[in-house]
Amino acid sequence: MEKTVLNYSIKGGVFQILWNLVFVALGFYFLTLINFEKISFKFADLVFPIIAVSFIIFYGKKAIMILFNFDKKIIFSQEGIELNKIFYEWKDIVFPRVIAKTEHTAKYNLSYKEFYLTFVHKQETIEIKIDHYDLSENEINELVKKYNPKFAPSPVIEKKTFYEPIHDFKHIITLDQYYDLEHEDSEEAIKDVQKLAVKDLDGLKSFCEDQLFKQADKVSFVYYSLSEDEDIDKWADFLCDEFSRVYQIALNQNKIKELSPVLYEILVEDISSYNAGRVRETLLKGLDNKDFETRLNALEFLQDWIDEEVLKANLTIVSKLRQKLKDSEWKIRWETSKLLEQNKIAFESLSTLDKLRKFINV
Repeated sequence: MEKTVLNYSIKGGVFQILWNLVFVALGFYFLTLINFEKISFKFADLVFPIIAVSFIIFYGKKAIMILFNFDKKIIFSQEGIELNKIFYEWKDIVFPRVIAKTEHTAKYNLSYKEFYLTFVHKQETIEIKIDHYDLSENEINELVKKYNPKFAPSPVIEKKTFYEPIHDFKHIITLDQYYDLEHEDSEEAIKDVQKLAVKDLDGLKSFCEDQLFKQADKVSFVYYSLSEDEDIDKWADFLCDEFSRVYQIALNQNKIKELSPVLYEILVEDISSYNAGRVRETLLKGLDNKDFETRLNALEFLQDWIDEEVLKANLTIVSKLRQKLKDSEWKIRWETSKLLEQNKIAFESLSTLDKLRKFINV
């Protein structure tokens, strides 16, 4: 079976280790400057030792963790993707792609891009940073297209799925059936759904409402097909309204986990519209939910519906996110701080304890 193995870059890893060891050495140097015979337990006397020890522990752990990265591999095959010895089958993978995230360092006011291979697998979003692997982000994207059955059908096909054109709602296929199609047929299936939407958008909306629980996988394919349209703006309002409707149902009926795979298929390019604003209003309700997983899920969805400009124009959202910095769950506080930092929004720094929790992966 053909496969492509990506190894963690040893050259880049060694450079990172050496860089972190510089700060470890700096920490030990600071310790040599301390007169321990005269030290007291006053806060002013303890600051310098704490900084020195923090340097040694923090950067020492980073250097050690990089050593473990040398064994990490990304393996692409016609069966699926293997990430660090965990295998994901293509049939369970939704929307695989390489994305760029702009990270912002508030301390130095610097912004930089980091690249991730990301996809949704059985309701869970999987992300792995790819900056330190042997290939560039564009080359990894090409591997996704090469091995994903949607783009590159397997050369050995034991059972061929024949496509019947979609002329009405009852013939809409599921996402799994879509992924089993030949590339040309899969493209035709998407266009057929788009034609149905042009012909009878109200009927399509009724179909999505009636079949949300009965045939959720077919509803997912409808949303996926419209989100794939090159002229996606013409479906933006419909998709935004559907996201708000489905998410509200999920909240009301406590079915966030069940309906999240459907919501993952809804994507729009313009998040500055009125309807996109209604999506954010609905997600803010999720942020106030008593259930931790629901709040975390809302935070995860919200990052796809905001950017720096949206937050600057919506101080209510900024205020709500700042409130979440006081959430009872540390992971909510941490993810909220990352979201605010990425969008260059000022906020009160997290406690040292929260930073340590993230550091030791509690």
